[in-house]
Amino acid sequence: MGNTCFRGEDEEEGGQRRERYPYYQPQYHSYSGGGGDPPPAPRRHQQGLAAAAGPHGLASDPNIGHQQRSNGVPNSRVVATSQYQSNTEDIDESSAEGLCSAKSYAKANQLLIQVSVLGTTKKFWRLSDNATRISRKLVLILRSHHAVGKHLAAPLQVSNVWIGAAAGGGSVKLRGVSFTAKGFGVDRVRDDYRHLSRVLLAILRASAGGGHAAVASRLPPDYRDFLALLGSDTLSMDDEFLIVNNAALLPMKNRTEAFLMLHDRIVKHLGRTDRAKKKRILAGLPYEDDWLETARANATINQWVVNVQHHEYRRTQSDQLRLNRNVRSHLHEYGDDGGRVEEALYCEWPELLMAMVKLLHLEGELEDTDIENKFG
Repeated sequence: MGNTCFRGEDEEEGGQRRERYPYYQPQYHSYSGGGGDPPPAPRRHQQGLAAAAGPHGLASDPNIGHQQRSNGVPNSRVVATSQYQSNTEDIDESSAEGLCSAKSYAKANQLLIQVSVLGTTKKFWRLSDNATRISRKLVLILRSHHAVGKHLAAPLQVSNVWIGAAAGGGSVKLRGVSFTAKGFGVDRVRDDYRHLSRVLLAILRASAGGGHAAVASRLPPDYRDFLALLGSDTLSMDDEFLIVNNAALLPMKNRTEAFLMLHDRIVKHLGRTDRAKKKRILAGLPYEDDWLETARANATINQWVVNVQHHEYRRTQSDQLRLNRNVRSHLHEYGDDGGRVEEALYCEWPELLMAMVKLLHLEGELEDTDIENKFG
C-alpha cells in the first residue's frame, strides 16, 4: 500500500533530530567530535540485561527455523552534557505537518514484509525500513527524556504515536503525553520501555491485520530480542545505549557498513589490543554448528565459499565472520544486485549482527565504535 494519510490528522514537524541522546549522569559530558580520541567514559558492568533475557538473551518463535541464540549483554556507557535539555520537539499537539495516527499509518503501510531469500527457495519475514525507523525514533524520544531525569506521566498508548505520511515515513511525534521528574528512577524507565514494547507490537498487528500470535510468529529473531529487551524486568539505565543502537533497528542498506565496522573492531582492533575480549566475543556468536552448511546451501552465498582464494573455510566462528566480511566486501562479485545479497545474509543469519553488537556492548567496546551513525 502507499503512504496515505487520513485528512484532518495533521501535526507539525519539529526541529532537527539530535544524533546523540546522553544518559542521565550530569557529571559526565558527551564527546562532541573534533580531533583525537574521545575522553574515556566510566565503565560499569551491569548484569540486568543478561539476567532478564536468560542465558541466550532471546525470545522464542524462530523465523524459518533460525534456532541459534547469542549471549545476553549489558552495557557500561555513561555520558551526558550539562547543556542538554528535555526534548520537546517530539511532543506536538497542534501543528500543520501532515501526520497520521500510528494505527492509520500502519493500516496503509506494510511494516512486516515477506521476502524471497536470494539463492534459495525460502521465504523470510522481516521488518520494513519504515518499521525499524519508527521503532528507533520512539526509543530515542524516551531516552532523550530519561537523559534529563524525566519519565512518562502515564503509560504510552498507540493513540499517542503520530507518524509522517510523506514518502519514507517522515517524522514520528507523540501527542497527548507529558513527562515528569516525580519519582524518576530505573523502575520508571523500565515501565516506559515495557509499555513501548506493547505499543510497537500493536502497531505491527494493525499493519499485518492478524492477531498477536500470528504477528509474533512473523517477527525476525533480532527484533523479538529487541522487544524482549524493552520488556526486561532487570533493565539497567546503562542498557539504554544498546536499546537505541540495537542492530535490529538498522536499515537494510546500512547493515553492510555496520557489519564491516564491527568486524574490524572485533578481529583487527581487539586482535591487537585485547585477545581475551576477542576470544570471548567469538565464542558467543550464534550459528556455530551450522553456519557453513547454511552458506553452502545458498546458491548465491556458496559462490564466495567455493571460490575463496586463500584458506578454505572451516566451521569456526572466526571463519563465519571472515565469510560474511568477504561477501560484504565484494557484494557485486557475482552479480549486480548487492542489496539483495545483503538481505540474503540477514535472512540466513538474522542474529549475527545483533550478537556482535551485544557482545561488544558486554565488553565495553561498543561505545567506542561509530554505531550511532549507522542508522541514518
